[in-house]
Amino acid sequence: MCHPARVILCRSVPCHSYYLSSGPNSRDWLPGVGAGRTAGFGVIAHAGGLVAECNGSDPVIGPGRSKGVVMRHGVVRLISWRTRWRIYEYVRNSLWIVPFLCVALAVAAGLALPTVDEHTKTTIGIAFGSDAARGVLGAIAGGMITFTGFVFSILLLAVQFGSSQFSPRMLRRFLRDPSTKTALGIFMATFIYALTVLRVVGTGSNNAFVPNNSVSVALILLLVSMLMFLRLITRTTQGLRVAAVVGELGRDARRVVDRVYPDPAAGGDDEEADSPGLPGPMRTVTYNGRPGIVQSVDSRNLAERARGAGAVIELVPRFGDLIAEGSALFRVRGDGRHVIDDKWLRGTVATGDERTMRQDPAFAFRLLADISARALSPGVNDPTTSTQALDQIELLLRQVGGRHLTPGVGRDASGLVRFRYRAPSWEDFLSLAIDETRHYGEGSVQVMRRLRALLDDLRESVPEFRRPPVDAELALLDSAATRVFSDRSDQLAAAASDRQGLGATEVAGHPPPWPAAASGRPGG
Repeated sequence: MCHPARVILCRSVPCHSYYLSSGPNSRDWLPGVGAGRTAGFGVIAHAGGLVAECNGSDPVIGPGRSKGVVMRHGVVRLISWRTRWRIYEYVRNSLWIVPFLCVALAVAAGLALPTVDEHTKTTIGIAFGSDAARGVLGAIAGGMITFTGFVFSILLLAVQFGSSQFSPRMLRRFLRDPSTKTALGIFMATFIYALTVLRVVGTGSNNAFVPNNSVSVALILLLVSMLMFLRLITRTTQGLRVAAVVGELGRDARRVVDRVYPDPAAGGDDEEADSPGLPGPMRTVTYNGRPGIVQSVDSRNLAERARGAGAVIELVPRFGDLIAEGSALFRVRGDGRHVIDDKWLRGTVATGDERTMRQDPAFAFRLLADISARALSPGVNDPTTSTQALDQIELLLRQVGGRHLTPGVGRDASGLVRFRYRAPSWEDFLSLAIDETRHYGEGSVQVMRRLRALLDDLRESVPEFRRPPVDAELALLDSAATRVFSDRSDQLAAAASDRQGLGATEVAGHPPPWPAAASGRPGG
């Protein structure tokens, strides 16, 4: 029996492409449901045990395994969602792939261009003698390998400085920079190309063959390498500025929030959507594999597969949790007529050695809070960096506070909740963003003033039903100011609201009152 699924057809390629969708805005080619496009064969991957294919004309829907399917000339390859995710992350985080491709192109060009020179008399650049060509290519090859080692050493020092200055969890972001990968690739390609062309200089019937065009290309590559070096130095030095680091992190985080929480806040607390009440026992699926951090989940395919099986699936760990072998991974409740394979369920969860922001907006708050807290450590003692991190935290809190925070659900094509996971609440986001900075910065007037400005402005910008947790944070801030500062003038200064921390000489009209009773933590 074929289960229903929504198939959306795109006619912009020779072979029609499809993707399966659980809602009007849920499209995710990678690493969600994947699509293959070839001339004459198409593919797609499926949900709920269905496979959508095309043979160049009409779609065909049939039962199949929930795997990515790539069809080329009749050969079908099955790639699980977890494998696609791992490939995607490996390519993004690997420093060697782009340089390797550049070196491969350099070898191919170094072999092909001298052959072209043998069959043409046109010279596009400078005409060289045999000895001059050897000297130029030898100098380029020797100089570039030394230069590449020098640049690589500089990059390692810059990365070490950045990770120690901001947060060790920022290291992956530095290594992902495409400018670094491209620059190293061009440097190594120039060295390899010069060596490859050098081998044919002075060969031929009269030992006088000089591939002038190939030597000119080597000079062009040398010029490009110098330009890339200047760009890399500019990018590295500018990219290590506090404002640049927290600004880029904030922009990435806001894009994640837009994707995960696209809807505006409703008129009340975020309520869980109803899922079908299902009879039958609940079974637990355990994790089988190396310990790792839960990074991403194929929620769309889980929802559609649960629909096909008449079940509801719950993810036990949260995004960012460490999960060990034998730990509970899923709880599945269904009518018992269809059983979802445990191996397939495990293949929908991607784990790794570190959190990512793709489905985990809370990780962005974690990074910004780390930068702020590290700046307030006794060894650094840089409250201005903390206030710059708070600037981005405020922007992110204002955005999250104005969105409908879904309670962690995945819906099938009919809109029913078929998949559940634990997602952060508004109180969780607020506590993660504020508490550590308030704790470590309670002795800094600058940080206290910036925190008060953040909370005052946030209280005015969020909906009414989200203000009580903000009020609780303000009460904790008042308590800290009264407890830490014994001098009245310091209390008045710390109780003032200042978006720059110490950008003005304003003081509060009165010191914050000492709370009659200990204020509860937000969300407690």
